[in-house]
Amino acid sequence: MDQIHWPFVLLMALMVVILGIVFISRRSLKKSSTRLTEQEFAAVMRKGQLIDVRKKDDFEQGHINGSRNIPLAMLTKSMSRLRGDQPIYLVCADGKLSQRAAVVLTSKNFTQIYSLDGGISAWSKPLKTKK
Repeated sequence: MDQIHWPFVLLMALMVVILGIVFISRRSLKKSSTRLTEQEFAAVMRKGQLIDVRKKDDFEQGHINGSRNIPLAMLTKSMSRLRGDQPIYLVCADGKLSQRAAVVLTSKNFTQIYSLDGGISAWSKPLKTKK
């Protein structure tokens, strides 16, 4: 009973570290942007930069009128296309890519970041398509 089982202690320490990383990552993801309902998003999206982070093909199949397509994979390379003095309104298919994009933007010191909760799938207004 006085013997310490080091493999067990190390395993438990590793589990605590992993859980901590997961917790911090999720917390950062939630703090990176403010999620807006469709009504809130529609009311303010014209007051800033409306960015659709989906792939080009998805964007061309239907997007919110006035949005610019900067796919998430190209976001870091496209920072010069974004203004730091204006809010950024993000949209994607379901809200998940927007949250990841918000983390990237936050790491580049953008602060006014908003995303459409639920993405395009939550948007009930007409979409513009590529002609």
